[in-house]
Amino acid sequence: MPRRRFNGTCFSPHDLAICERVFDQICADEHLDPLGPDAEILAEMVVAIFRNAHTSERDLLEAVRSRRNKVAGTAH
Repeated sequence: MPRRRFNGTCFSPHDLAICERVFDQICADEHLDPLGPDAEILAEMVVAIFRNAHTSERDLLEAVRSRRNKVAGTAH
């Protein structure tokens, strides 16, 4: 996951681990280069959704997948 500071948000090591596992799973599922521009957008999405109370790994993964599916559906 790109190491970028998100507007002063503090995450515990546990929080970061959850976000990173979700990020890694979506990258693997979608065959994204974890260092590419699409992955940077994904990382920002993961953090934003996590900050909006989706703090369990399962809920976060489902919320990110749902949001990406909605975005992909509107792009066509």
